[in-house]
Amino acid sequence: MSVRFKELIHPNIVNFTLSFVVAGLLWIKEFILPAQSTPLLHLFNISLLPQYSVWFGLLLSLGVAYLLFRLLETYTFLQQRTFLPFLFFILLSGSYPLFHYLTNALIAALLLLMCLWQIFSAFHKNIPIREAFNAGMFLSLGYFYCFDFLFLIPIIFITLHIVNNMNIRVFLSTMLGLLAPAALVFGISFFIGKMNSQTDYFMSNIIFHFEYWTSNIALIVLLGIFTIISCIAITGCLQNRFSSSIAERKNLQVLVWFYFGILTILWVKMGHISDLLLPFLMICSLIFSIFFSTRVSKQNTIIFAILIVFQIVTLILGLSGTLR
Repeated sequence: MSVRFKELIHPNIVNFTLSFVVAGLLWIKEFILPAQSTPLLHLFNISLLPQYSVWFGLLLSLGVAYLLFRLLETYTFLQQRTFLPFLFFILLSGSYPLFHYLTNALIAALLLLMCLWQIFSAFHKNIPIREAFNAGMFLSLGYFYCFDFLFLIPIIFITLHIVNNMNIRVFLSTMLGLLAPAALVFGISFFIGKMNSQTDYFMSNIIFHFEYWTSNIALIVLLGIFTIISCIAITGCLQNRFSSSIAERKNLQVLVWFYFGILTILWVKMGHISDLLLPFLMICSLIFSIFFSTRVSKQNTIIFAILIVFQIVTLILGLSGTLR
C-alpha cells in the first residue's frame, strides 16, 4: 500500500491531467451559471464581469497551485518529489464556490505565496536584505486585498529570524518593504482625492463584530473539524523533523508560524468567509503535502480519505449557499 501511494503522488503527466480534470469539475457550475456579480477588488476598486472573472479565477488558481508545487521542489521540503501541493490547493480552494472567481482572497493568496518564497530564500543568504524587503513588500501589498494581513506583520520578523538571524539591516529592510507600498498607495489616494475610501476600508475592518460568531454555525463547525485534521498533519510533520535537513526544519517552522497566526485571526473573526481563508487553505496545502508525502501508513491513508470526504461535504454546503 505504501509503495502504491508513493507512486500515486509522484508528479507525472497523468496526475497533473487528473488535477486539471478535478479543477474543471469544481468550476463547471460557475461556467454554466455564473454569479450575477463578483466582489470588488479593493486596490483598484474594479469588478470584472462574472463570465470573465471565473476564467481569471480558474487560471490564477492553477497558477498558484503550480507555484506551490515549485516551492516544495525549489526549497527541498521533501526528499522525494510530489504533486500533492498542486492537487490539494485545487481541492481545498475549489470547495468554496466564492473563490472560483477572481477575488481579493485569491490575489492575497498569491502575494502571501510570494512573501513565503522570499522568506525561504533568505536561508541561503548571508545578509538577506533584498529578500527581507521583498517579503515585507508582498505582505504590504496583500493588505490592500486582505486587511487581516496587517496582523501578520510580527510573523514576518519572527520567521525571517528563524531562517536567518535578524540584524539591524535586515530589520530596516523589512520595515522599508512594509512601508513603501503603503506610502505609495496612500499618497496616490490623497492626490487623486480618494483618501476617504482607504480610511473607510481601514476602519470597517479594524472593528471586531461580535455578531459574526452567530451568523454561520456551519462554517464554524467546518473550520473546527478542519483545524483538527490540519493539527494532526502538523504533529506528524514535526515528529519527522529529526530526519530532515536544517533547511527543511526551518521552512516547516515558518509554515507553522503562519498557520497558527492565520488560524488565530480566522477564529477571532469567525462566522463569515474571510478573505484570509484562502491564504490559510494555501498554507494547509503545503502542510498536508509534506505530511502525506513523508509519513505513508494505513492510518494516514484513512486521514487522507477523511480529508477528501470533508472537502466534498464543504463543496455541497458551499453550492447550497449554506457557507457565505
